[in-house]
Amino acid sequence: MSKKFDQLEKIIKRLRRECPWDKKQTHKTLRRYVIEEAHELTDAIDKRDDEKIKDELGDVLLQVMLHSAISEEKKKFTIDDVIDNLSDKMKRRHPHVFSNGSAKTDKEVLNKWVEIKKKEKKHKSVMDDLPSYLPALIFSSKIQRRASAKKFEWDKIDGVYEKINEEIEEIKNANNLKEREDEIGDLLFTVSHLANRLGIDGEIALRKSTKKFASRFKKMEKLLEKEGKKMEDLNLTEMDTFWNRVKS
Repeated sequence: MSKKFDQLEKIIKRLRRECPWDKKQTHKTLRRYVIEEAHELTDAIDKRDDEKIKDELGDVLLQVMLHSAISEEKKKFTIDDVIDNLSDKMKRRHPHVFSNGSAKTDKEVLNKWVEIKKKEKKHKSVMDDLPSYLPALIFSSKIQRRASAKKFEWDKIDGVYEKINEEIEEIKNANNLKEREDEIGDLLFTVSHLANRLGIDGEIALRKSTKKFASRFKKMEKLLEKEGKKMEDLNLTEMDTFWNRVKS
């Protein structure tokens, strides 16, 4: 493994010296690729495509290696520093594994992780270091998990369901666009909390449902074309009939 990693590091450094594209890249110009590769890896995982997962993991690793090489050139840090930092962090944040700490459930592990991270970062609030560029649903989920770690949540899940119904009523009673936007946001925020409580990743759940809808819609388009019909010529009841046919 060590030899293979050393070989990869040499390849990256050579690319930085000899490839016109690679050697002009900076941390800033590579930002978009970090995000893109993470999303492509997520897609491969969703599809349970092991070969694709292997390929995308390599692309994510490439980003780590490139950023590390750039920083080494600037004499800031090396890939070895990145690895050492990660190893030390994992040991510190898993005292139940590497020292005398204890944690019997995954929730206890998460709570301790948040507390340890807060001490390390010396933030006044558990909300202080949240990156604002995260997708809204992931951002919401992370915030609420941190609040839950402080036991700021409904005692029973029934309270979450009641809040969802309350937010729906407030949307119905909203008088203008701003109020509706606020109430829709509150509803989505509460649904995000419900997903957390049920142990569901809201981002993945929404992505699956959206893909499922798109797939069924394409099937419906094909069925309509096969039967010589145009969607714009149908009323909602007729479209619903075709929708149910592809759904079954």
